[in-house]
Amino acid sequence: MKLVWQSVTLVLSFAVVFIWQESPLKDYTVQMLGLLIALYLIISAKGKGRAFLTFGGSSYYGIFILNTLIFLLIFATGGLNSALFFVLYFLAFGIAFVFEPTTVAVFILGTILVFFPQFQTQEFSESLIKIGSLALISPLAYFFGREYKRRGEQDNKINEIKERTGEAADNISEDIEEVLEDEKENLKEKDVEKLNEVLEEADDLRSESKEN
Repeated sequence: MKLVWQSVTLVLSFAVVFIWQESPLKDYTVQMLGLLIALYLIISAKGKGRAFLTFGGSSYYGIFILNTLIFLLIFATGGLNSALFFVLYFLAFGIAFVFEPTTVAVFILGTILVFFPQFQTQEFSESLIKIGSLALISPLAYFFGREYKRRGEQDNKINEIKERTGEAADNISEDIEEVLEDEKENLKEKDVEKLNEVLEEADDLRSESKEN
């Protein structure tokens, strides 16, 4: 379901860009860019230093505005001939890291569609090379994004194991302390020593889980 919503976010962004460029609204691109930049910076500032791409977690809004902003900026500075076209390479990697890596395919397809009208007005071979170069890096963005996600999942699992270990150590310590307190008179000295050893090991285990 997440993949669907992420794909829809990109599709809506490309739809806005395409409609904007094919309508009289493109005369107000500069004003729109100013609005998008201000909105992006304001919401990013509210994230208190958290991920710039994701607005501190709201990746759908972040990618929608950033994708729309960058494409409008590229169109405003020459489209396929824009000196800022290379920014799309970085955007492809950013999307692969923030969204599911598979959405890179949606990004490439959307890029081709929004630039398609310019294929007829500019040198076809040059346009094809630029779009082709973007398509060629998409597998690389996909694999890097997948590796990034995989490592993130592994880190989350490790953190969960550490938390469970700490909780288990706490429970063991509490149970042993209760036994020592309630049954101390009935326990043999050897049993008390063993329980104290287990208590120390539980404390060590809890300390290790917090340190790592």
